[in-house]
Amino acid sequence: MVTLADEGYDENAWLRARLAALEDALETTSRERDNLRGAMLQMPAMITLIRSEDQAFTLANKPWMDSAIGNSGREVLGIPIRQVFPELVGQGIFEMLDSVCKEGKAFGGDALPVDLVRTDNGELDRRYYAFHYLPHRGPDDEVLGVITHAADVTAEFIAREQVQKLNTKLGTFLALAENAPDGISVTVDGKIMYANASFRSMLGEGEACVGRPHAELVAEESRAVLQEAEATATPDEPWRGMLTYRRSDDSTFIGQASTFAIHEETGGIRAVGTILRDLTEQHRSEEERDALREQVLAAHQRVIRELSTPLIPLAEGLVVMPLLGTIDSSRAKQIMETLLEGIATQRARTAILDVTGIKYVDTAVANALIKTAQAASLLGTEVVLTGIGPHVARILVELGVDLGTLKTRGTLQNAVACALKKPTQGAATPALKGR
Repeated sequence: MVTLADEGYDENAWLRARLAALEDALETTSRERDNLRGAMLQMPAMITLIRSEDQAFTLANKPWMDSAIGNSGREVLGIPIRQVFPELVGQGIFEMLDSVCKEGKAFGGDALPVDLVRTDNGELDRRYYAFHYLPHRGPDDEVLGVITHAADVTAEFIAREQVQKLNTKLGTFLALAENAPDGISVTVDGKIMYANASFRSMLGEGEACVGRPHAELVAEESRAVLQEAEATATPDEPWRGMLTYRRSDDSTFIGQASTFAIHEETGGIRAVGTILRDLTEQHRSEEERDALREQVLAAHQRVIRELSTPLIPLAEGLVVMPLLGTIDSSRAKQIMETLLEGIATQRARTAILDVTGIKYVDTAVANALIKTAQAASLLGTEVVLTGIGPHVARILVELGVDLGTLKTRGTLQNAVACALKKPTQGAATPALKGR
């Protein structure tokens, strides 16, 4: 027969067993919670847990603290995110959290820019994050908070930007290099690793010049110069000079080369760049300009000779040559040639040399005039010298110049009258023999 005491004993035993089971379950749950919390804290990804009611932090692992808090010394746990990060106002972070808490809508992004105060100096530091904001739901599907799972991708983002900038620069360089009128080549360990279109066209090699030793593309006499240029050139002081290149058809051309070293970050020489300009057309143009200049100069000199030594026919058998300026050996030869040619053309019996415009008379000038008169006499022409003033006459006397049989007259008018056998008013000025 079961007594009331027995029933009470059994119920107590069941309750004790039930309590023990609940305690075991609670211990297991606590242990699992601690293990899960420990795992979250030890994860390499950035993990935080924010409760929904006040958006205060209840968990933040070390990677998140290192990235978001840095050396600022801020307190985080139990404090609402708006108090921890007031600088996030206007950056869209609070709005995303509000949406997750109220609507249970998850958010994610790649390379989200966030400006944080990570040091005690109060300066903003821009970081980039790949992140997920996930709703933390309870048993009844209510939103208890927000789980943040993120990775600091600042270094990767900056590196990617740098790569993009380098690619842009490289693309720009290639576009400029491929369309440059000058030849551009890059040599590594003596072999050409890059040659632009102009360089390939200059050598007539096409793509075949890539991979060949640079020294093979220059003539034998320029190889030592090229080696010295590549060895001594620097980015700050490039080598500039002339090199003779040999085309694929064995023809050669002179190129103006500018060679410079391309250094690595460690300071070593990574490659050698060369900018080459084919001077063939330039030399041809210079030769044409020189030839044209010579032609113009010769024509100019002819005009000057004609203007400075004119021969004027005054009457049948009579020519006059007024002389101006200074007479040197070249001018004396020109006077003789012009006079003799004019005498022959005009069949002149008398030639008058008017020296009124001569600035300087000395023995050499007098001898030149005497020789001109002697040459004319061989053609049967008499030469009359006119225009000698008192000053010039005194100089000739002091120099002891003998004009020989050369006839002189004081003025051009007297000389012309004498030549035409017409008397003039007044007597000739006596100065030298024959006047």
